Amino acid sequence: MNPGVALARRWLSLPPRRHAVRHQTDWVALSDGVRLATSLLLPRDGAGPWPVVLMRTAAPAHEPGDPAALLGRLVAETGYAVVLQECRGRHASEGEFAPFVHEAADGGDAIAWIARQPWFDGRLAVIGWGYSGFSAWAALSKSTLPVAALVAVFAARDPHVLLRPGGALALGLALRWGVGIGEREACDPRRLDLERGLGHRPLREADRVTRRRVDWFREWIDHPVRDAYWDARTPALPAAPPACLLVAGWRHPALGAQLADFAALCENALRSGAPAPELVVGPWPGGQTTRREARRTRSEPGAESLRATLVFLARHLRGEPAERAPVRVFMRGAAAWREAPEWPLPDAEPTAFHLRSGGRANGRTGDGALAREAPAAAEPADVFDYDPRDPVLADDDAAECRNDVLCYTTQRLSAPLTLAGPVRALLFAASTAAVTDFTATLVALAADDAPHALCEGVLRSRGAPGETRRLELDLGAACARLTPGQRLRLAVSSSAFPRWDRPSHTDVEPGVAGETELATARQSVFHDPEHPSQVLLLLLRDAPRNDGAHRRRAPMGPFARAWRAGRQRADR
Repeated sequence: MNPGVALARRWLSLPPRRHAVRHQTDWVALSDGVRLATSLLLPRDGAGPWPVVLMRTAAPAHEPGDPAALLGRLVAETGYAVVLQECRGRHASEGEFAPFVHEAADGGDAIAWIARQPWFDGRLAVIGWGYSGFSAWAALSKSTLPVAALVAVFAARDPHVLLRPGGALALGLALRWGVGIGEREACDPRRLDLERGLGHRPLREADRVTRRRVDWFREWIDHPVRDAYWDARTPALPAAPPACLLVAGWRHPALGAQLADFAALCENALRSGAPAPELVVGPWPGGQTTRREARRTRSEPGAESLRATLVFLARHLRGEPAERAPVRVFMRGAAAWREAPEWPLPDAEPTAFHLRSGGRANGRTGDGALAREAPAAAEPADVFDYDPRDPVLADDDAAECRNDVLCYTTQRLSAPLTLAGPVRALLFAASTAAVTDFTATLVALAADDAPHALCEGVLRSRGAPGETRRLELDLGAACARLTPGQRLRLAVSSSAFPRWDRPSHTDVEPGVAGETELATARQSVFHDPEHPSQVLLLLLRDAPRNDGAHRRRAPMGPFARAWRAGRQRADR
């Protein structure tokens, strides 16, 4: 037994090894003649054929010491034939790599090849982490065989939603990944001048400044709105999806896209009678949880995602009984995992917190308030000037001291407050620029007022200068418990750089605007009876009401409907 694999199994608290594994390499010829390097990890003992797990990856996987090969071995040792395939143009595989372009057709060819193998017993799962998770979605969309299960970890099916959230470019992600992935092998991160590239104008040349020219990065900039370019790169969602497990992180860039996938899966499962999807969301990426929370929950993303994957595969490929509820989420502040039959969590009730001020909400020392009471009379708008040459920085605690950040804060809580669901900000706003951004961040303030961002969102708004616009910002979701003495804050601005690119505030598109083609815009946020700007949350009750009043439940959404329909079918 490989000592490195044994050590990884113990550290990850995985089930004991069931089978020894033999590793062999093969070449799989695609329909266009390109050959892809493919590693087979087959149980050495026992009688085949076996259920097959396919993972197609942009990372190296043809050597036993590669991380992807280690992952495949850990899966294979539990009793599966694992097929690890390097994507077209990656590492040992032939052809030319182009992100999101070939994975559907190539994945379909890989599945057709698996169908002809004597060690395949007819049960198939497609899985992946990151880009290989997208490859799993793509292979599913072109599969010629029934797929029993799909697992996508930190992976979005729709690259437009991932890279263009709210219409802005996810600049940090797009540049770091777009350039760093390289043409055939990933670049050494130490050779990427990300700081210089992120600040470069025009943005379309940031790839060259960071490392080298990358055509796909420039294409992402050249297609700012959803069009045929993005449609061709988005795998179709099956009308009757297989059993699906999505693993996400509360502050991970793919969270919003993954929750959209989950909602779509719920809708399709409800209509078709397919299994309801499953969801795990943890306190990832790193730095989003305390050491105490990490010790108590073993919340390492690699460990948790692999454990969840193995349990899921055992249930859907080998028929083992379920051990967990279909939804498992980490609750910040409570330092604990919570299991539930649906997402959003049951009994979560929609609650609005209204933006209020006397017109001076600028900075955390301003008069901005977040209150459950809507304004009953006219209140002056909050105004700030935003200059894209001096952007507000993402994850910067000092940002709330700036005059171009509006802060709306609750009173200190007298009772616990538990958030568990999607978060939306509804803003009534105006700008002197025809095209501008509005951003919003939901922040939990500790008793000592130390800020902890829960979720954030952006919307690239287009309209006539000076007109009042109704803006709905998707802030993703939050699951957190606030205790008495804490406060909740909504910070509103026009950037969170370099998480998202900067608007130009001129007639020049942001991706091609030079430094001299940027302009300052005056932004106004209204909050009065006709313009009730607010943040919309889902809150959990901490205890049943004891006053005899009828308890109002939130309307049943697709999450609950799909799960309950599945339970009813199982009961029958």
